[in-house]
Formats: sequence, structure tokens, C-alpha cells
Amino acid sequence: MTHIKWLCFSLLFVCLLSCKEEQKNLPEDFDFGEVKDHTYTNSYFGLSFDYPKDWSQQSKHDIKAITDKGEKYLARENTKMGSILKVSQINTAYLFSLFKYPLKSTQDYNASLSVIAENIAGSPDVKRGRDYLFNSKELLKQTPAQYKFEEQLDTENLGGETFDILKAKATYGPYKVQQEFYCIVRYGFSLSFILSYTNDEEKAVLHDILDTVTLE
Repeated sequence: MTHIKWLCFSLLFVCLLSCKEEQKNLPEDFDFGEVKDHTYTNSYFGLSFDYPKDWSQQSKHDIKAITDKGEKYLARENTKMGSILKVSQINTAYLFSLFKYPLKSTQDYNASLSVIAENIAGSPDVKRGRDYLFNSKELLKQTPAQYKFEEQLDTENLGGETFDILKAKATYGPYKVQQEFYCIVRYGFSLSFILSYTNDEEKAVLHDILDTVTLE
């Protein structure tokens, strides 16, 4: 269950701007993308990237199961936080989820990559990724994990576009996890990559995936 808790914490940062009275639903024909031959593609965002064969990609059903468990877990830990996560699902799309090990693995911690899009039509102040990430920090501080953030946001070019990056270290029980939140505003959505890892080997694999990103 530990890796599910950590994924829930990493997903929480997308919820902050969802806690507004004016909610925007995802379009009925929203493109969640597809996976074929270890390549994820999404025609709406013009996004494509490759991932390693020995890592475990999760289906939409798997991702929903994780977020449902996360909602229940966080509701127990913090009633307000659980409500925020539930509301955020109105306009947040979990496009892709990848783990180092299968979810039923007995590994203590499971490095992961998540790709998430959120409709920001109701948030006119969010002009670029750093606007979105700036607001996420306070929400993450409310989780049971002990977050420490780098003071300055970084930037990096992925697929020819500039992403803003929030880097953090978090502690939960015996686990010390590093997370990197890459974000860009694209076609009326925030598009985010969330990397979670515990060592340099896992970090290298996740960054190798980012190196394959193309945006058309």
C-alpha cells in the first residue's frame, strides 16, 4: 500500500486549482491517448514518448483504482484533503502511469512516472507551468509527507517546449523520496509529468524517458 500512498501524494499537487466554485469538466471526446509497443501518444497534446519494457504501465482502470484508494486514505488522514482530491477528478485527466514494479509487487517503494492534464479554463491567472506549480507547494505541505522544496524553480526543454520544474524531497516513515514536477500550459490545460524515485538509477531511467518526449 505504501507506493499507492506515495502516488496519491504526488497527484495531490494537481488539485489545488480545482478547489474553486466554478468547475470545468473535461470535453466529452477528450483524448486520453494510447499505448502501443511501449510508446505513449496523445493526438490532442501532440505528445509522444517511449518507456522501458521492463517497467509496468498501468491501464485507466488501474489508475482509477489508485485514485479511489487515495481518496479514501486521504479522507481518513485529512477530511479536507480527501474532499479536494474528489473534486479535482471533475476536470483532471490521468493520462499515463508507469511504475518500476507491478502494483502487487512486494517492493517497499515503487518509483513512478505519471502524466496528468487539468482543464485550467477557470484559472485565468495560470499563464505557464510555474504559475501552476507555485500554488501546488502549499497543498503538498498539508499531506502526511514531510516535504522540503528547492527555493527556485528550474526550466528544461522537452520536445522543443519549455517546462517549468518544481523539485522536492519528501519523507514518510522510513522512506525518503525525491520528486520532480514538470509542467507546461498547453491548449487550455496544464500538462504535467511527475517523477518519483529514491536513487540515481531510478532517476536516470525516468530522465531517459523524458529525453524521448516529442511535442508537435
